[in-house]
Parts: sequence; structure tokens; C-alpha cells
Amino acid sequence: METSLTVRCHDGKTMVCPPAEGLNMAQILFLNGAFQGVPLCSGMGRCGLCRVRFESNPPEPRKEELHKLSASEIESGWRLSCLHPSTPATIFLPEPERVVPRVSDRFSAKLPGTLALAVDLGTTGLHWAFTFEGKILKSGQELNPQIGLGSEVMSRLAFAAKPDQRRILSQLVTDRLQSIIAETAPVSKMVISGNPSMTSILAQDDIKGLSSAPYSLPSNGGETVKLDANLPEAYIPPHLAPFVGADISAGIVALNFSDHAAQPPYLFADLGTNGEFVLCLSEGEYIVCSVPMGPALEGVGMSNGRTAGPGAVSAFNLNPLGLSPSVIKTDDQEQPRKPGITGTGYLSLCSLLLKSGVLTREGRFGPGNTPFAAKLADKLTEINGTPVLDLGFEGLTLPAPDVEEILKVKAAFNLAMSALLHQAGLAPSDLKELILGGAMGRHVNINDLVTTGFLPAESAAITRAAGNTSLKGSIILTHNQEARDFAAGLPVRSTILELAGSNDFGQKYLERMIFKYVY
Repeated sequence: METSLTVRCHDGKTMVCPPAEGLNMAQILFLNGAFQGVPLCSGMGRCGLCRVRFESNPPEPRKEELHKLSASEIESGWRLSCLHPSTPATIFLPEPERVVPRVSDRFSAKLPGTLALAVDLGTTGLHWAFTFEGKILKSGQELNPQIGLGSEVMSRLAFAAKPDQRRILSQLVTDRLQSIIAETAPVSKMVISGNPSMTSILAQDDIKGLSSAPYSLPSNGGETVKLDANLPEAYIPPHLAPFVGADISAGIVALNFSDHAAQPPYLFADLGTNGEFVLCLSEGEYIVCSVPMGPALEGVGMSNGRTAGPGAVSAFNLNPLGLSPSVIKTDDQEQPRKPGITGTGYLSLCSLLLKSGVLTREGRFGPGNTPFAAKLADKLTEINGTPVLDLGFEGLTLPAPDVEEILKVKAAFNLAMSALLHQAGLAPSDLKELILGGAMGRHVNINDLVTTGFLPAESAAITRAAGNTSLKGSIILTHNQEARDFAAGLPVRSTILELAGSNDFGQKYLERMIFKYVY
């Protein structure tokens, strides 16, 4: 009788993992190093990247697996490890699809002096930059090393509820930061920005106040903390609300201490797993709110989702031959990954299908409104009762549940924007600027956001992408005391608008589950 989980790996190695109560099989495999650098959906059963083949004791397939896997794969023992407990069995683990960190190195032969490390710790991604007096010498981006233990904020907080598991999450990040420093150069100080959940887990604070209502901050931020004996002290900018954190404070710093300073009234939206929004009415008055948006716009948790990188599809066009994808080119040092679609690619696809009538405003598949579109609509089929559109490229498809995921993100974004404007008595046309932060905000096509209803049409002309404002602000905060003083004053100038706790939140959210901006 088997008492452990025996893992036969694709490279011929064998791992023996003792089962752990309360953890699923994918989490056990992740903790044993099998899924490091893999953009897992972490329990949703959607990405398919955690698949394994049971060679003994195969569990009954779950409904998610019946949609994701073929009948022959099910019969052969293939399962999604995130959907099953870590019970004793023998499994085969195929080669995981990992995301390779992307690094930009600008070091000269001689370092100019003592360096600082600026870090944007996102729920999905980790972005960092070595700086000297605000000048970037080396930067990089990669997956947050915690992602296998929860792909969005609440699942990460659930894993962090136990102190020993919170310690594991914290150590995953501190160990990675130590490695990055060891591979580059010593630093004398760090600035780490992130939402309150990520920074509180990193600091191993008590996160009960973030896990259930009424929500409260474990720490107000705006302080220097010691995270690990082998790391320099880290300054964490102030938090503005339980789910509007140091990343937004750093973002506001970036918007105010740059050559293109934002002019109020402006709306600042960070397009991340946790959507954070700031309506600036004047230099002394801000209204802030947050909504859970999930990792779909980061390319995580979708049936064919991929984070941005070589080989991934970032946009679509329609021509007489069908859909024409725009694929991110391969760098000389990177191997192309299996095909997949980025968050911007999904928005581009939905926008194109809406314009061509292959997708309705309600999120259902339609017959198409041109001969070319009708030809594409003819590729609609069903898999285990779920409508699926064949995209005609490298086996990629668009299942109806993926459309629903995009609609959920749209509804959350639309609700936050319209609620903030209503609170201030403003119309979208009253804004001088609408600023999109985050990596997603840098790459998205503004017209796609209008077509899919994230933004009203009148906002297109005033919308600009500001890129990773959290990292930009963190870089400024490494050396600018005036910027730190400015950040320290943000909490008292900010009013929190509670969305999820309002009585009509559910109704307003459902009203916005349509590919059209709702005022």
C-alpha cells in the first residue's frame, strides 16, 4: 500500500513527497520545486499547466477536467493536480512550461557607487530595478515566486492564514531577492511596493484583517522594515486602504515626480490582479477604491492564457483567411514557448469578435456580420457541452468560460470607475486625464478597452498608459526624500470608497456584465 506521493519526472528523476493535510497535489509539487516559474491558475482548473498522469490510484475526474481534458486523456490517467488532494499515488510529471525571467542589463565595467534595489511585488509578477541616484542600471521581470500557492489575492491570503505557511510565502520572495542581488551587486537599501496583502505576507504580519470583513490594515506602511538577516532594510510606502496599498502610493509619486506630471482631476487605474483606483480631485484630495479583478488580464487562469513573452499572441486581426495573430518575437537568448494568448491578446480578440458580430454584447457567440466573420463563426463547436470557438491557429480556442472571465474583469473595472465618478459628481468628460498603470496598461490598445466597454468612448482621447508606475515610484523613493514626505501625506488626503460592502454592489456588478460601458 502506497503511503507517499511518488513523482516520476520527465527527465528520469524521481521525487517522493509525503502528503500534507490541507494542501492539494499541485501545491505539494510546487513546494518541492516542480512548478517554479509556471503561471498556474492555482486551483481553478483552467490553465491546464499542472497536468499529471496517474500511474496508480487515479481519482475520479472533476467536471473541470471533463472540459479541459479529452476522454482518452482521462482514460489514460491524466488529471489536473490542482483539483485533487495530495493523497498517496504514483504520478508522471511532464516537462512544465516555465516563464523565463526577462532581464535588461545596463551595467558598465565599473559601478558608480552604492546601489539601491527598487521592487514592485505584484500578486502575479515581480519587477525589480538596480538603481544609482534614480538611474536604472539593471532591471528585470518575472513571476511572483509565490504564484503556485494562490493566483489571486484571496487564495494567497487563505494559504497565508497559518503562520508557518505565511513564513513559506515570505521566504519564497526574500530568497529570490537574495539571489537577484547575489547575481548582480550588493545594495545598501531597498524600496518594496505592493498591495497590502503582498507586503503584509512578505513582512509576516498578522493578516486576519485582510482575510474577512470588516477589513483592516495589519500595518499602515510608510516605514522601514527588516525582512531577512541577509537583506538590507526595506522601505515600504504608505497604504491608503486595506486593498489600496504601497504600489498605488508609489504610483501617485511617479505621476507627481515625473516630467509629465498628472493634472487633476484625473483617474488613475492600476490594471492588475487586484484592481486599485484613485480619483484625484486636487493635490490635497483623493478618493480611492479597489475591486478584485483576478489574473485574467495577466494571462493567468485562462484556458489558453500565457504571460507576455516570446511565442505568445498579443493581438488579433481578421482577414479573408481568418484570424491573423500578432505573436511576440523571440529574443536571441529565449526559446519560444508553446502558443498562448496574453491579457492584451484576449482583449484584442474580444474587441475584434464584437466588431464582427461573432460575439454579442452579452458575451454570447453570434453568427457574424460579414462573410469573413460568418466564416469564422462557422468554427464554433461544443466540447462537453461548452461552446468553443476554434481560432484556427496552433490549436488555440476561445471557450465561453474565458469570455465570461473577461466580462467579470470588465464589470469590476467599469463599476470602480463609474462609482468613483458618481461619488465626486463628475462625468467622464470632466476628467483631464485617465491614466492606466501596470504592465497591462502599457501594452493594451485603448480602442480595445472602449470596444469591450471598459472605458466610455469619450475617455479614449484623454487616456494614456503610464507603464509600471509602482516600480517607477519605487525608484524615485530610493533617493528622493521630498517624494517620501509627499507619500507620507497621502493617507490623510485620501477618502476610501467602499464598493464590495455596499448593499447594491451585486446588482451594479451584474448590470455591468456586458461588453458596453455602463455609467
